[in-house]
Amino acid sequence: MMKPLLRCSVSLWTLLVFSALLKISQAQCPGIKCRSNETETFTTTTKTVTFGSRPNCTLSIINQSISIPENGSITDLIPGTVYQISSSCLNCCTEATTKPEVVGNLNVNNITTSSIFLTWTKPEGSSSSYRVQWTDGNVNGNVSVTQTQQNITNLTAGVQYNITVTAVAGDGITEGEKVSVSQYTKPNVVRNLSVTNITTSSISLTWTKPEGNSYSYRVQWTDGNVNGNDSVTLTQQNITNLTAGVQYNIAVTAVAGDGSTEGQRIAIFQYTRPGKIGELTVSTNTVSISLNWTSPPGAVFTYKVTWHNSVAWMSRYTNSTFAVLSDLIPGTNYIISIVAIAGDNHTEGEYSIFSLVTKPEVVRNLTVTAVTTSSIFLTWTKPDGNSSSYRVQWTSGNVNGNDSVTLTQKNITNLTAGVQYSITVTAVADDGSTVGKSTSVSQYTRPDKPVNITITAKGTYFLNISWTLPTGTVDDYVVNISNYMRQTLYSNITAVTTARFTDLYPGRIFFITVTAVAGNFSEMSDQFAFATDPTPPGSIIFSQRTNSSLSLKWATPVLMEYAPNISYCITYQPANGTVQNISSLVNSTALNWLLSGTSYNITVQTVGPMNLWSTVVYNSTFTLPNPVLNLVAISSSTTSVKVTWSYPQGAQMYYNYLVQTYSTAGPVFNTKVRITNTDVPNLYPGTGYNISVTTIAATESESTVESTFSYTMPKAVTNLTVANVNTTAIQLTWLRQSDHKPSYTYLVMVLQNATMVQNATTENETYTFFNLAPGTFYSFKVFTIVEGVMSAVETTSSYTNPAAVTNIIAIGSTTTMLVSWTPAFGQVDSYTVKLFRGLVQLVKNSTNLSNTTVKFQGLTPGVLYCAVVVTESGPFNNNNSVCNATFPNPPGPIMVTSQTVKSINFTWPFPNDMDSNQYNFSVSSFNGSLISGNNFFLLDNLQSGSLYSISVVTEGVLNYQSTAVTTKNYTRPYPVTNLTMTNITTNAVTLVWDQPESKPNYSYLVQTNNSSIFVSVVVSKNITINGLLSGSNYNFTVTTQTPDGTKADPVPVSNFTRPYGIGQLEAETLNTTAVRLNWTKPLEYKSEYTYWVRTIGCGSQNQTVLGEVAVMSELPPGTSCTFCVSVRAANGIKGEANCTSQYTKPEAVQPSISSQGSNSSILVSWTTPPGRVEHYIVYLNSSSFSLNSTSTFSLNSTSTSFLFGNLRAGRLYTAMVTTYSGPFSASSGFISNATFPNPPGPIELLSKTTNSIEVRWKEAPLMNGASFYYQLTKLSAQGGENITTNNTSYTFGSLLSGTPYNFSVATVGEMGFQSESVQIYMVTTRPFCVKILTTSTKEESITVMWNEPDEYKNSYRYYLTWQGSDGTISNITIQEKNYTVNNLVPGSSYVFNVTTVTSDGTKSAPKWISNCTNASPVTNLSCIGPNTTNAEILLSWTKPNGQNSGFQVTKNNIENNIIYTCCKYTVSNLSHYTGYNLTVVTQSCGLPSTPRSLLCRTGITNPVIPKNYESLVAVTSMAYNKFTLQIDPILLDSTNGPITQVGVLVTNTFSGNLSDLVKYVGATYDQWKAGKNLGYMATVSNQTQPIQTRSVGSYLIIEVGDGSTWNGYTNGALEATGRYQFAIVLFTKLTLNTNNLVNVQLSLLSQTNFYDTITLPQNPAVVTGIAVGATLGIFFILFIILIVFIIYWKRLSKKESPDIQIQSMRSVAVRVEDYEAYYKKQKADSNCGFAEEFEDLKLVGTAQAKTHALMLENKPKNRYNNVLPYDSSRVKLSIIHGSPYDDYINANYMPGYDSRKEYIAAQGPLPSTVNEFWRMIWEKNVQTLVMLTRCNEQGRVKCEQYWDHGTKHFENITVTTTSDIPLEDWTIRDFNIKNVKTAESRSVRHFHFTAWPDHGVPQTTELLISFRHLVREHMDQYSRHSPTVVHCSAGVGRTGTFIAIDRLIFQIERENIVDVYGIVHDQRMHRPLMVQTEDQYVFLNQCALDIIRSRTGTNVDLIYQNTAALSIYENIEPKKGFPKKGYHNA
Repeated sequence: MMKPLLRCSVSLWTLLVFSALLKISQAQCPGIKCRSNETETFTTTTKTVTFGSRPNCTLSIINQSISIPENGSITDLIPGTVYQISSSCLNCCTEATTKPEVVGNLNVNNITTSSIFLTWTKPEGSSSSYRVQWTDGNVNGNVSVTQTQQNITNLTAGVQYNITVTAVAGDGITEGEKVSVSQYTKPNVVRNLSVTNITTSSISLTWTKPEGNSYSYRVQWTDGNVNGNDSVTLTQQNITNLTAGVQYNIAVTAVAGDGSTEGQRIAIFQYTRPGKIGELTVSTNTVSISLNWTSPPGAVFTYKVTWHNSVAWMSRYTNSTFAVLSDLIPGTNYIISIVAIAGDNHTEGEYSIFSLVTKPEVVRNLTVTAVTTSSIFLTWTKPDGNSSSYRVQWTSGNVNGNDSVTLTQKNITNLTAGVQYSITVTAVADDGSTVGKSTSVSQYTRPDKPVNITITAKGTYFLNISWTLPTGTVDDYVVNISNYMRQTLYSNITAVTTARFTDLYPGRIFFITVTAVAGNFSEMSDQFAFATDPTPPGSIIFSQRTNSSLSLKWATPVLMEYAPNISYCITYQPANGTVQNISSLVNSTALNWLLSGTSYNITVQTVGPMNLWSTVVYNSTFTLPNPVLNLVAISSSTTSVKVTWSYPQGAQMYYNYLVQTYSTAGPVFNTKVRITNTDVPNLYPGTGYNISVTTIAATESESTVESTFSYTMPKAVTNLTVANVNTTAIQLTWLRQSDHKPSYTYLVMVLQNATMVQNATTENETYTFFNLAPGTFYSFKVFTIVEGVMSAVETTSSYTNPAAVTNIIAIGSTTTMLVSWTPAFGQVDSYTVKLFRGLVQLVKNSTNLSNTTVKFQGLTPGVLYCAVVVTESGPFNNNNSVCNATFPNPPGPIMVTSQTVKSINFTWPFPNDMDSNQYNFSVSSFNGSLISGNNFFLLDNLQSGSLYSISVVTEGVLNYQSTAVTTKNYTRPYPVTNLTMTNITTNAVTLVWDQPESKPNYSYLVQTNNSSIFVSVVVSKNITINGLLSGSNYNFTVTTQTPDGTKADPVPVSNFTRPYGIGQLEAETLNTTAVRLNWTKPLEYKSEYTYWVRTIGCGSQNQTVLGEVAVMSELPPGTSCTFCVSVRAANGIKGEANCTSQYTKPEAVQPSISSQGSNSSILVSWTTPPGRVEHYIVYLNSSSFSLNSTSTFSLNSTSTSFLFGNLRAGRLYTAMVTTYSGPFSASSGFISNATFPNPPGPIELLSKTTNSIEVRWKEAPLMNGASFYYQLTKLSAQGGENITTNNTSYTFGSLLSGTPYNFSVATVGEMGFQSESVQIYMVTTRPFCVKILTTSTKEESITVMWNEPDEYKNSYRYYLTWQGSDGTISNITIQEKNYTVNNLVPGSSYVFNVTTVTSDGTKSAPKWISNCTNASPVTNLSCIGPNTTNAEILLSWTKPNGQNSGFQVTKNNIENNIIYTCCKYTVSNLSHYTGYNLTVVTQSCGLPSTPRSLLCRTGITNPVIPKNYESLVAVTSMAYNKFTLQIDPILLDSTNGPITQVGVLVTNTFSGNLSDLVKYVGATYDQWKAGKNLGYMATVSNQTQPIQTRSVGSYLIIEVGDGSTWNGYTNGALEATGRYQFAIVLFTKLTLNTNNLVNVQLSLLSQTNFYDTITLPQNPAVVTGIAVGATLGIFFILFIILIVFIIYWKRLSKKESPDIQIQSMRSVAVRVEDYEAYYKKQKADSNCGFAEEFEDLKLVGTAQAKTHALMLENKPKNRYNNVLPYDSSRVKLSIIHGSPYDDYINANYMPGYDSRKEYIAAQGPLPSTVNEFWRMIWEKNVQTLVMLTRCNEQGRVKCEQYWDHGTKHFENITVTTTSDIPLEDWTIRDFNIKNVKTAESRSVRHFHFTAWPDHGVPQTTELLISFRHLVREHMDQYSRHSPTVVHCSAGVGRTGTFIAIDRLIFQIERENIVDVYGIVHDQRMHRPLMVQTEDQYVFLNQCALDIIRSRTGTNVDLIYQNTAALSIYENIEPKKGFPKKGYHNA
């Protein structure tokens, strides 16, 4: 709807006039202007112009066509407008201005003390400006303005101003009517407003008059509830009738003269004084005074309490009418004042002052320091504060006593023994009347000690005991029983004098003490040891049998696994034989020296401690019989073999003999016989058969196999034929038979007149005999032979050819040849001479026998001719020939056909008139001469580019030469090298090169080829080629040439010139990670160009693009990136890069806002966004989400937070963060948070009971007007409780006794934010005492253990005191339930008291126990085994520390002897040269000491001669001057010591007196020959190593009479046909005199009787000379023999091959029966063979990846940087923390015999990897853990100890050591591991081998093999489905050796092979460096040998056989004394 245009009525004419005037308002007067006096009569109003002097004159407005009335006036004009008016009567024009209208709505909008602000509305019509005028009556002012407002300034405060506003017309002169307004300015604020006086009900004020004017003052006041005001004209006011202690807000305002205009008010806050406090109530204790009073009238904000003791002044404030003055000095007088303070915390009321005294403090440390049966001695510490005396009171319930003392001690006497007394001590204050709280103690007198502890009954699982008490009474008896490890099992508490212990382990020693208990005192008896009966062992199992031993094993007796001090008694008895017995410490043994093939009955009994025996376990079996002797197999035909043998040693009638025959295809014949021979029929001719014979005594009782080998006879040859005959040789041939084999050979023989002339062997079916006589008749024989077995014979015969002439000579010229010769030897009929050229016969001449020359003429020059002279005799003929040549013609001129850098190829024409086949050329050069049949010659080995000359002559047969031809030529130069293009630009390329063997005269031909070819020649080695096109491909070649133009091979190179760079590169940012690049094409652009875009400064985002646009993505946000674009030609060469820089947009942050618990600050934080940020802008707003009125801060790029401070508590704030990088920014969203409220004041504990606690706290300060409340929290182990309240106190009820409680109070404000809590901690009720107090003893420490008390709390501590027999008392407070008291005296008694203590010191009743420390072990234990007749050992030691009651000496853990003196003992009734394990244990009142054991060996004495010595020595061979003895090792009985030497006594006239045998020991061969003695010692054999087997090859062989010497003895030759007797001398000790003969008195020896007489054979006759042609015959025969020997030796050498074939790749498998020979072979030359094998293993597996081990995060987890697990086999753990590196541990799966993951080989854990190690044990379900290193070795940490004696925590795994059994060479531990997350538990057994040096090997193989059996037994039982972890330090050397031994034993037992190389090879494919050293590799082979020997029975005694062997390893030092059991590394 349209609005009306006008609000008033205006005529149409007026509108038209107005419209016209708008158009002409600026029009100029067109005619004559009126004179000024002519216009004076013009008058104007706001809308009219009147010509007053000429009223009838017509006026008109110029340029206006409207007619105007002729009345002298114009009306309805616009106010304030300038008009051009024309007058008709004056005929002139003039200007006239209408007056402006009055301004509208003049108002005062704002006033201050110095300004008034006016506004008005524009008047109707027109106006150009406004005139504003003002005056205060004295001062005037004005101003012209064009706006409709004006601010009048610089006015005086409190003054009235009259102001007018007038509109001014367009001419700037004409004014309208004025409009006025009157207004006061505001008065100024009053000055110096202050309070001059305050009372409880009034406040007096004064102030200064403000500047300017003011009329009066308005005074207003309010307390928030009641208001008041008053107007005054003075500058002061006293306000009365106010309320005391209330804050008043008082304002004073100046008022202007109008009574209404007020100035700015000024306010002041003031409290009235509070009143004086009312009635006071007081209560006191030792350190505090509690005050209660009545509030005064009015209000009180807080109270100030002040107190002093004339020394220190203290004060505190409280908001309540209650105060507790704490931390006072007990018994002290304090002056206290209390005053009320108003809310300003400053205005105080009237003080109240009074005096009070604190109570004395409780005496401290009241302790009973000495107790007897009749007295108690007390001491205490003077209490804090003041006290004058102490009141001591005691009572037993019937009798009371008291005393006052001034000292801090009291001895109460005349008490009754065994009675409990209650004693109190109270401090008395200085005033003598005020007493403190009493301290009490309860104490018993000591009881008597129990005696006569005895066993009344016992069994395998129980013990019954009894005892007596000498005098007195007790409360009860505590009977403690502990095991052999001194661990208390349990205690019985009884009131009677008997006790029964059940559920005990059998076969254990238990230590029992009885303690009489009276109150907290006890008397412990002496300690007594008793043992339970052992259980019997498990069933006897025969693990191995030999011909002289049985290996037994049995299961550990029930419940006796790891029981100490047990052994086994084993008895064995052959059928109808005597019973023998031995003992064993382990559950296996070997019975040695048994009869072969015999049945034995065997029993085993367990022998427990104190010599208690179990029931008997029985079994029986056979030993293995001995193998047969002298096994021989002889071929009897082509299809059968005869086998014979001798009965085995100890043969029985019931023996059977199994004969088995094998060919390469398998078994062919088996039979079982009882006799000693058999025939093997139905065999193949010439075939080898293995024949074995086994002795069988019974089922499963078979001897070792004796084997032999034999061939059947081969078939004889056929078709023997003479194939070729000459003068001295005849060739034979024959046919191969059907049975032929590669092993066949042929024996051929030639005979003349039935006498053999030659013989030989051959493998072929042909043979040629040489050196026969010409024309002679011979016979021949041929045999087939296979391995010495001959076939039947085949024969034939033939003649030789006649001889040829000799000394034939041919002398030639160019055309003739003269032939001459010497006649042939022997019969010749005639000669024929033939001349040949090649194969063509030219001439044949016959001549008689007297003519020996022939001449041939007309021959060709330079041709080779041969002359043949034929001898003819009978049916055969022979010939001889000679060759010569004519002289050659010279060659033609020399020419060059080719040249190289090192050679020239020459050629020349052939010589004229010569046959090319009949001559050569002799070429001479600087290298010398060379003969060639070609007409060319290559001169090589020359220098490049050099001049050379040669000459050539023709050379015919016999080096005949022609004249020479010569020439000179250059070699080719080398082509240039390193031809390189440098300084490549867009139009030029520089070529540079090197010239090998450069010469000064070289020049270079350079060719450039693109579309055309350019050629340049230079002498330098570089050239720059200009004028090329950009980005184009050019080919260049450089050719070296010599002065004569000889060129080298051209060397080409090609490349592109550089393209030009791009143009106009521009960058555009797309987003936070991408920028778009645009550019223009380069000059000379080519279609194959590409562009390479490189990013710099923000990663390496490089691209190759085809077009002129690239988008670079994946850039870091907010980063200034530089982009360089290069043009790339087709070959990739780049042009000049064009670069530009551009920012990516920054990422916005995701901020967080937190007050961080602060009540005055807020932290805005954020995570640094991806990429870069140059700075941040942080905004904080306190009102809304708008950014108006914000706090803004700019931060650098490294900031990630900003803290806004000085904020108000409990207010809400909003924040935003903006990131800036370059021109870009990104803002986060808005986030809000609040400040925290202020916390309340401290909590005071008002009272506590067993079930309630009352607390109070101060109100939170500066929280007036805020909305808040208090939240109380009660926390305990049972849970928590929250309570809210508006009060400042609270009582907690229904609490538990003995429970610590924590109370806290917090203020809760805006957003539910809590202030910091104020707390009071550990308010606790009294706890219960501990339960089941036990002890575990060691020699210098006792571990006290107890169970937690009822209602146990984790905050409990325990106060432990102990008192020794010397009366010294010590104490400690601990949190654990056990404590080890160290530095005690060994073997001494101690009493222990344990008291429960809460966190605030509340104690329970004490619990006590007593026990003795263990005895200290002896030290420096040593032994000597003298070489005496009766074997004994002298044992000595050093006296141990502490107390002792004697020593127990145990032999082999069976025989015990108690001695009461120190410190030596002689052990008798022993066997010689026997090792005994001697143990010494110290005895005391407590447990015996840990045993100290020593392996001692008795001495040696004279050797034992076996009764069957006669059958143990055999004479195996005799010569005419010597004989050989074969000695069975059984003769070398080492019962009395090892046999060190074996001697042989010889006599030919024994006197029969056995005493003479000893005399012969010192007699020599020379003395015997001289007749000085009837006998002598021929030789001595040193026994450095024992004989290991009983096979023939292992017998001791001694040759008597071989001429050898030994020290002073000569083994001289015997006489032919002599009769001799011999005796054997055995030595266990041999000492020589100075003459190097045996000292019989100092030596230990025994000798056999003389054996039966032997007779030596006759000396063979000397071979007689050959009668005819002795010298030539002997020479000929020797020559033939030499030839035959050479042929035979060569064939033998060809056949030689090692007995054991060793594979060189992944396996070196050797059969068990061949292994000993293999071992000796590899062991030779300082382990040369083994060293080569080990060297071959070095690189095995090393190429495998180790990626995870080399990761930066995993490197610290590796102990050694060269031992890293392969990725393919590494053990992977689970990911538990979200990191991909959680699964890494330095460990690999290792193959065993049955599984490829049977083992885990790991490094020893580091401190940082112990958690991962136990996690691997848990995750892989490991139950067997093997450790092969000590934690520290040679001062270096080898492995972190990953267990403890108690419980240790490893992240989520808890490991508890449940048992720890240390032995001499290893320790066995049991761990209980628990997963705290799942509460699942498992058991792990820890086998810790401690006798292995790093990088070395153990001293003996048996030690490690035994340890392996121990581990394997556990693995077979518990680790069938989980891997076994094995580790040392690095996890490769010892670990690999141990795992290899396990596989090796299985390999030997199950496969009958040994493959150490293959095992180690397999290991190294799974983990590097497994079996780390050569020594360890050799040790594995030694283990294999010892295992095999122990299986075959040759290693009968693995314990002491190698006592004399020395260690070959430098890093192993044998222990002092004797070596350990088993083989040394010999």
